[in-house]
Amino acid sequence: MDLTPTVDQEEIISSTRAFLVDRLPVARTRELIDEPSNVDLDAWRASAEQGWFGLGLAEVLGGVGVGLADEALLFREIGRSLASGPFLATTLAARVAAVAGFDDLAARLLEGTVRAGLAEPRSQLDAFGPGGVDGDLDLFDAVDVEVVVLVGVGGAALLSMSALADITPVECIDPASRLHEATATSALPLAFVAASADPVFLRGVTLSAAALAGMAEALRDLSAEHARTRIQFGSPIGTNQAVKHPCAEMHVRAEAAWSQTVFAALALDEDRADAEFHALAAKVVASQAARRNAAAAIQVLGGMGFTFEHDAHLYMKRAHVLAHVLGDARWAQARLLNLPVEL
Repeated sequence: MDLTPTVDQEEIISSTRAFLVDRLPVARTRELIDEPSNVDLDAWRASAEQGWFGLGLAEVLGGVGVGLADEALLFREIGRSLASGPFLATTLAARVAAVAGFDDLAARLLEGTVRAGLAEPRSQLDAFGPGGVDGDLDLFDAVDVEVVVLVGVGGAALLSMSALADITPVECIDPASRLHEATATSALPLAFVAASADPVFLRGVTLSAAALAGMAEALRDLSAEHARTRIQFGSPIGTNQAVKHPCAEMHVRAEAAWSQTVFAALALDEDRADAEFHALAAKVVASQAARRNAAAAIQVLGGMGFTFEHDAHLYMKRAHVLAHVLGDARWAQARLLNLPVEL
């Protein structure tokens, strides 16, 4: 298994990074904080034109047809830039619609004319099926969307927003994200794909880990740059062990997060028996890397790192939110411990 990027994958990295720097930098994320929607519609349509939402979907289903590892490269850059919007939810929803045979909905999701939010059950991640959905849901980035994708261990379902009741906005720790509460009462899915047919949940876990790894890397780079350029007592502060050691530890955490994430993506692509183990491990490692790197970055930056005006503030809050999407690290660790042992 080769973990180094190919020439084509390097092109994905460079083109995605250039697009995000130009169209969806952190500054644009800040501008959208006070808007009703956190989506830049022009940039959304442009990203759809580049095939972002069907990158890992087979060509026969309308996608680009590359592997999950290539999709992980995309989400790594999305995490690095803190781009706001339901990128993960729309990608997963397009996959569910296409696999389930809802070609028209899949096409509209892929072309960017329809967006999807992410729904998570308040209780268990496997407490629903094709027969109907009941209970309280948390909705993530479900503003001006027609459908939400409900992803669990046993499968993934698409629900119409009109099938949900008591939709109430909830203040989010990340001001660039949107949270709502909702209730489902015998809500029949528009489409359902069992995990045995397509591991949508594990794909989502891996892609969320990729975004977290990208954040860990961005925080490392931000801190290292400050350590090189901030002068105190005639020398860069990076010459001090109290600064250089945290920066080195941030690098180790970011490398570990990305290595585990890309390994998990390749394990899923190759349908390995231990794919779930590596996907869950990626979520645990990447969640810890993003949150710990955010805390370390704020320390390296000093007083300005604690202010809302500095980007480290937003990285910290996004890391906490994304770490809880599709099961938090504690849930993932508990599931890891209960997986059957492969001898």
